[in-house]
Amino acid sequence: MADTDSEAASVLLDGALTVRNIANVRDILLAALADHQVVRVDCRAADAVDLSGIQLLLAAHRSAIQAGKQLVLAAPADGLLRAALQQGGFLGAAGSDPFWSGDT
Repeated sequence: MADTDSEAASVLLDGALTVRNIANVRDILLAALADHQVVRVDCRAADAVDLSGIQLLLAAHRSAIQAGKQLVLAAPADGLLRAALQQGGFLGAAGSDPFWSGDT
């Protein structure tokens, strides 16, 4: 995390966002959400993304909302994350979650 402000944190998720290391990624996101009102997640350096990575980001986003906090993407989904979203059917003209465009 780059920010030290208790209100906001920036989390860089680099490497693999896959089932093999999802527990570590979960722990990083949980720690950031425990200490900050706003968490900005940067996935642009991810070198692999599977459905477990997507599910974790969605679950963290929804958990943040339920806790009165925000978990947002630092930039719209691109690269490998966008490809995984398209392959998994998460992006479509009518039903795309604005979370993936960085709008929430």
